[in-house]
Amino acid sequence: MQQIKVTKKNSEISLLAENSEKLTNSLSDVMNKFQSKKHFAIFDCVKSKGFAVSSLLSILVILPFLGYASILSLVKTGLHKIDFAGKKDALYDVKNNPLINWRKLLLLHAKRFIYLITHNVNSKSAKKTAILFDDTILEKTGKKIEKVGYVHNHTSNGAIYILGFKLLVCGFWDGESFIPIDFSLHREKGNKTKRTKLINTFKKANKMAEKQTINVQKLHNKLHKQCKRLMDKTIKLQNKPNKTNRKACEHCEKRYEIIKLEVAKAEVLLTDKLSEVETTKKKIKRFYNTTKLYGLNKKEREQQYKKAVESGSPGATRRKEADNDKINTMLKMLCRAVKNGIIPDYVLIDSWFFCFELLDKLAKLKNGSIKLISMVKINNQIFTLCATDKQMSVKNILAINKRKPTYCKKMKAKYIKVKCKYKGIRVNLFFVKMGKSKNWHLLITTDLSLTFIQLMELYQIRWSIEVFFKEAKQYLNLSGCQSNCFDAQIADITLSMIQYIMLIFFKRANYQQSIGGLFKDISDELVMLDLVTRLLEIFWELLEILCELAGIDFLELQGDAIRNDKFISKFITLYPEKVLKKAA
Repeated sequence: MQQIKVTKKNSEISLLAENSEKLTNSLSDVMNKFQSKKHFAIFDCVKSKGFAVSSLLSILVILPFLGYASILSLVKTGLHKIDFAGKKDALYDVKNNPLINWRKLLLLHAKRFIYLITHNVNSKSAKKTAILFDDTILEKTGKKIEKVGYVHNHTSNGAIYILGFKLLVCGFWDGESFIPIDFSLHREKGNKTKRTKLINTFKKANKMAEKQTINVQKLHNKLHKQCKRLMDKTIKLQNKPNKTNRKACEHCEKRYEIIKLEVAKAEVLLTDKLSEVETTKKKIKRFYNTTKLYGLNKKEREQQYKKAVESGSPGATRRKEADNDKINTMLKMLCRAVKNGIIPDYVLIDSWFFCFELLDKLAKLKNGSIKLISMVKINNQIFTLCATDKQMSVKNILAINKRKPTYCKKMKAKYIKVKCKYKGIRVNLFFVKMGKSKNWHLLITTDLSLTFIQLMELYQIRWSIEVFFKEAKQYLNLSGCQSNCFDAQIADITLSMIQYIMLIFFKRANYQQSIGGLFKDISDELVMLDLVTRLLEIFWELLEILCELAGIDFLELQGDAIRNDKFISKFITLYPEKVLKKAA
């Protein structure tokens, strides 16, 4: 891992403890409440010698709280006082171990968080709960990292493709805070449409050439048999010389010469067809060698780190998952969460993840008690109108109804509600146009009792996962692992998520707010200001006003703003001192 030197103290850590002893007690108290040692001890059996896995995992979890961004920075400080100097390999071995079930470890901490919050009267929330799905890019710098590749970047104005992974996260919103409960790493093969079209062309040509070769081979064999029969007949006729036989013999000889020429032509054609088949096969082979699968050529792919992993192990499962479809992975995560007792009121997703498979799965889980709220692309998807029982595309439904929208003063938006069915499942469509924007957006829900305002307020919860991405990358080094081993990448992400869960719990238990700027060195007025609260209250209203004045699409701008670090940093400086003190 790369060393990231930390020179400044984290202001909120200094609030928790004025000395190292108090800080250690605070961390120890949180870890005890999460029963971390008990959870870590489950994996002590995967390592028979040296330091216990539970002890090593405890050290890895508390690293950022002590001001160390990596194992290397920890070792370089000379922690010989705890008899750990020179033992960095033990920590690396734990992170590289494919037998540790990191998914189970994360889930245990998430379930413990929910239990602690549920049984704490001060922290418990009566608000709606939700499971959220979204993905983000984890940028990497080395092409030799196992399973790494170029992934499409749809959120930046810079590079279209970035070297790294797509991180798909499943998170839980308990009404006040967001915590991650599951994740998967994915890579992308590239331009699937273009690649599939080319390879299909090659395969079609090869198939046709092989078919023609078989036909020519059959013709050649047939002609060869005819030649043999004529030759045998000619010999018999010559053995019985008479006028009739001589004429028949001459006819057979002429016919034999004709068929012999046809056999020669068939042999030439057969040679050409066999050559064509070989040429097409070489083209296919050359395509696979030169095409940039995952954005890398064959040589770069061969140079990637490879590790022999036992079949069926957690490490092997994660590696297979990297090439799986994200929709199927999302459905498996949802089922896993429900199976482990994490049952939300809603599932919130953006338009990329909307599909019939998810709707169908939710209809079967817990008797359909879990409802869906999703953004949907306005394209040619077919819905059945409940009023007329006619099937129409989303575009046509909007075209028919856009002249009679309803205005919502609170949201300063126009909307159209349409009762529909999607492949037999009852849903409500809400077409939304914010402020003076010319663009319509589409929200879909299976909760038929929701009003427009309730729908918008619930969908705002989805931005909490964007906040998690921003904070975890900025403060917990979520995308900082540069190890070549895929297991280490999984371990590093899991540890960051466990740290995030613990921080959220500590803030809820002590300050009744989420992480905010926990690791940011800012003034005391900003320390207690919750980023999520700001987004849902002040940031929402300010952006809405600006968009209305400028005629900009509010929903699109909101997504771009939350992902822009420069915008957020400048936005913080605009707060009046009274507002900051009030929030604190």
